[in-house]
Amino acid sequence: MGYFKQGKVLVIFITIFISVLASAQQPEKLLVNWSSKSPIEKVYLHLDRDNYIAGETVFFKAYLSSDYLPDTISTTLYVELSMDNGAIINRAITPILLGVANGYIALPDSLISGSYQVRAFSPTMLNQDPGFIFKRSIFIYGKKNKPIEEPKDKLVRLEFFPEGGNLVNGFANTIAFKATNEYGLPVFVKGKLFNDKNELVTSFNSYHDGMGMFDLTPATNLQYYALAEGDVAAKKTYLPLSTDKGIVLTVIPHPQGNFFEIKQRKKDPAFQVAYMIGQMQHHVVFKQEFKNTPEEIQGVINTLNLHSGILQITFFNKDGQPVAERLCFVDNKEYIQRGELIADTINFNEKGRNRFSIQLKDTVQGSISVSIVDPAYNLFAEREENIFSSLLLTADLKGYIHNPAFYFSADNDSVKTALDLVMMTNGWRRFKWTELSQKTTQPNLLNDPSFITLSGKITLRDTRKPLEEKPILIMLITEDSTRRVQMTTTDKQGNFRIDSMLFFGKSRILFSDIRGKKSKYIDASMSDDSLNKTFILPQLEKIPFRSVDLFQNSHPQLAFDYEAIQKASGLMLEGVTVKAVRKSPIAELEEKYARGAFAGDGNKIFDLLNTKDADPYQNIFDFLQSRVPGLQIQNDGPDYFIYYRQAASISSMGNIPMTLYLDEIETDAAVISTIPGNQVAMVKVFSTLVASAGNAPGGVLAIYTKKGADMNDVMRYAAAMVKYKGYDVIKEFYAPDYAVDKSASSQTDNRITLDWRPDILINNINPKIPITFYNNDRTKSYKIVVEGMTVNGKMLLIEKTITRKGF
Repeated sequence: MGYFKQGKVLVIFITIFISVLASAQQPEKLLVNWSSKSPIEKVYLHLDRDNYIAGETVFFKAYLSSDYLPDTISTTLYVELSMDNGAIINRAITPILLGVANGYIALPDSLISGSYQVRAFSPTMLNQDPGFIFKRSIFIYGKKNKPIEEPKDKLVRLEFFPEGGNLVNGFANTIAFKATNEYGLPVFVKGKLFNDKNELVTSFNSYHDGMGMFDLTPATNLQYYALAEGDVAAKKTYLPLSTDKGIVLTVIPHPQGNFFEIKQRKKDPAFQVAYMIGQMQHHVVFKQEFKNTPEEIQGVINTLNLHSGILQITFFNKDGQPVAERLCFVDNKEYIQRGELIADTINFNEKGRNRFSIQLKDTVQGSISVSIVDPAYNLFAEREENIFSSLLLTADLKGYIHNPAFYFSADNDSVKTALDLVMMTNGWRRFKWTELSQKTTQPNLLNDPSFITLSGKITLRDTRKPLEEKPILIMLITEDSTRRVQMTTTDKQGNFRIDSMLFFGKSRILFSDIRGKKSKYIDASMSDDSLNKTFILPQLEKIPFRSVDLFQNSHPQLAFDYEAIQKASGLMLEGVTVKAVRKSPIAELEEKYARGAFAGDGNKIFDLLNTKDADPYQNIFDFLQSRVPGLQIQNDGPDYFIYYRQAASISSMGNIPMTLYLDEIETDAAVISTIPGNQVAMVKVFSTLVASAGNAPGGVLAIYTKKGADMNDVMRYAAAMVKYKGYDVIKEFYAPDYAVDKSASSQTDNRITLDWRPDILINNINPKIPITFYNNDRTKSYKIVVEGMTVNGKMLLIEKTITRKGF
């Protein structure tokens, strides 16, 4: 291409090192400040498949990365299903643990057939402008949509991108281009370039997915336009206006990394290169100053020791102003965790048992996810996005990138050239040098919620007077009636705050004063919800149109499956007459609350669910004080000591205290003493119990708190109880085990996702993970996708299709 000229070349070989060089230059200092203030975070979702039927469930596993390692910055992930106009259909909120999360999104059965977007983000990711948000398009088959009117004319849109940023007169400029059709999808294009005198300058044609490049030496006072062959509108597409000022940059692949060449004019100091900076993930990885200012500078940037990903190379003048910029992709393969699938038993019979293994290399610590689907229902033979392409490529680029997984499918020159065209035709997503100064001075708009933070104010009941500097007990009662207790202390204004809480589903939170007889009735008011928030997100990028009808017509079985889901959701049982003997209230209470050894007959049972006997008492011990013969309750301030004379409690050491259980979990008396009497459903007294250590020689006192609907009446007058929705309950994927569940064998099995395992943890040397699953009634091939991330940031990707002929 004529890049070398004798006598005017200064050859520089740059060895890159991973450190930030001390320098008085402003741009790199600003970048360091911005990086420390708002580190880059990325998220990728492994979905169980790429298309669904309305009424089904989308299962996902999230992998979060920051600085090439699992992300430890964020604790909460938001995953949303949206329509094209940005309206949220459904949302999942899930905790992030060790850089991973998993969950699901339920699809309403009323959805219309078409493409939808799944978006995922943590709050701190939104501090990046325009905010890093994972986006993926999925197809959902549902109700029939109105036919979409296709454009009558076939159009070709051309975009041109001078390498380095400017089209400079008098120099040979490399210009990349991108061609898309009327739907926004890439299209092969051939065309010709003319000047505004209608003189033919050159011709061009695309190399890959509508992208290509050509050389042009523009002349002063001339404009240039292109005409694409086959464009019935014969629309002229003008190139960017050329200028007499600026530098021309050329970057081409080199065995050690990248060869670069700069062409500039000495007469214009504002457009003379003084130094260049390379940065990756907001970290400066090299800086090179140019002491002389020749008209041409050439050199080689050694990238062999860098992490893989996008390298941004920017050239600055002496005043720190950027004059040219180029994105390059570094692919040193260090991010790959090697692994393979080993087939053991392959069975395509109806409900046939299959077994294979995942074999990994070296010492591996990390988390992986596995999906097994019927590939007959896939949109494409190979997935267009995967963990490599998302975290290393699309996360850092603006605009739609068609089939990004292709660029990691092979390591030949044609793929590398195509990937370099992506670098030249897509904008940098992260920041602009000219905006860094302002970014570093502005506070972050959002902070990580530290899982769930409960905060608010405690006041004396029916007053505004704060319960100041007093200990309080917070009892969390989840949907499954699990109890968790935590202590905290109010400040002088009665405020309290507890962070880093982790619980799921709709919960009730009880606040209690725990000073024994000095306890006061209190009210609790919560501050803003730290978890269930709404966020202002960037406008959805338009998804290139794909023909819905084409996909539906090629998968007629989808209509059958959709109807089956609709019928299943509306099934009604015929009238059934049931005759039964009514149980006593105590028997119903026992059946509802007691389990195992606790379900046996006790010395004494109190039914406090069907009576109000304990409601006036501040705690259950005050109620029991005179109601159980032989029961002794000693109270010393907040401390209680419970003895039962009818137990075998005499020993050489004197009386042995009772063993206390709260909801069949051994608990201290101090905790039980904080529970108001109106929250207790049942009390059982045992002289001995085999479920306790040593059979509980001091006797057993079992207290059962109200759960579920039984708590509703308490809510009316227990003002210190509030409702709070925690993280979404994680739904378990149903995969039948026909070897165990014989009754399931007689039912029709039309699953499209045959198995989904999102949370396989690995900590071993050369681990081998066995996977067993059962076929449905119709699948004749299997698509297996394994993805994961290790604790040192390596990524696992295995994607195989199994047929009767094998892999």
